Amino acid sequence: MQSLEDAYRKGVEPDLERLRELAPHVAAGDATAIVESRGICHRLKGSGSSYGHPEVTAVATEANHAADGELGEVVVTLVSILDEIVVTNATVSQILMVDDDPLMRAILERTLAAPGRSFVSAASLAEARGRISPAIALVLLDCLLPDGSGLDLLKEIRTGISTPAIPVVVLSGLDDEETRRGVLDAGADAFFTKPFDAAALVDTVNALVTSGESNASEISAGSAISAPVEEAPPRPRDILLVEDDDLVVALIEDRLSRDGYVVRRHADGESALADALASPPDLVILDVMMPRMNGFEVLERLRSSSATAKLPVIMLTGRAREEDVVHGFDLGATDYIVKPFSPAEVAVRVRRHLAAT
Repeated sequence: MQSLEDAYRKGVEPDLERLRELAPHVAAGDATAIVESRGICHRLKGSGSSYGHPEVTAVATEANHAADGELGEVVVTLVSILDEIVVTNATVSQILMVDDDPLMRAILERTLAAPGRSFVSAASLAEARGRISPAIALVLLDCLLPDGSGLDLLKEIRTGISTPAIPVVVLSGLDDEETRRGVLDAGADAFFTKPFDAAALVDTVNALVTSGESNASEISAGSAISAPVEEAPPRPRDILLVEDDDLVVALIEDRLSRDGYVVRRHADGESALADALASPPDLVILDVMMPRMNGFEVLERLRSSSATAKLPVIMLTGRAREEDVVHGFDLGATDYIVKPFSPAEVAVRVRRHLAAT
């Protein structure tokens, strides 16, 4: 994987050098430099998480929100982070592939290869049990294995002392509702049927590996685990879902409710805005194209109210043009997910943004 790491570092070097050149002009208020810097930051935001560098995504997102007068300082911070990435090795995230088909394992490795990522193979439950450990960042798991069901391994991972937080993505040749429900009820983070949608799998794995890196590294380094302190159970986190597509609502409600969230649904922007202002939720998932008031208008009104100005808002929309994405972030969106989407990815982003509040 070293050659891929080198390729990534070389890939960000041109943007790093250009941002270094632009930084003083941005600080001086040069309009052309500001526009170009925002474009570079938007590009780096997408590649940051994809290549296992969420700190790049976080600062590049901040650049999208920053006023022109504040952008220079954010650009300097981003230059500093990119400098460190270029001169140091990326953290290696291990993915365990549990599948008895060597061709499928080769396809998965080729599809998911990225800087800072390595792969471990197991062709049976017995091999997988010998290779699972807290150092594993994610498991790709087939349902049918020569010596048993992959769901047995999934249940063992979820009940283990040091492995319950490891993300597990199940891939199966079976595509019936009973299989899907059994997999998700057993604790899988995502379910894909074979042949799988490569782009959707890449997005899901990137999101899950990025969200799990900090916890996995702490456990594998042997951090002490404190005895639990008894306290009142936390209240369920409240999600306001603004979407007029019933199928999309069903997918999101099913996933988020299994994670313990309370979902309040509205099918139009006007009623959603009134509800959010009257009783602010913990996070909003917001479609753009809706009746009575579109998502951009709702977002603008949320940001203009002191009660909801800092509320995490995830745009979930089929509008993937760069100008739409930039417009959403300019209005104050916290995140932007383009349809079609993975429910697992939505859940990961919700969890990440709620953890930051």
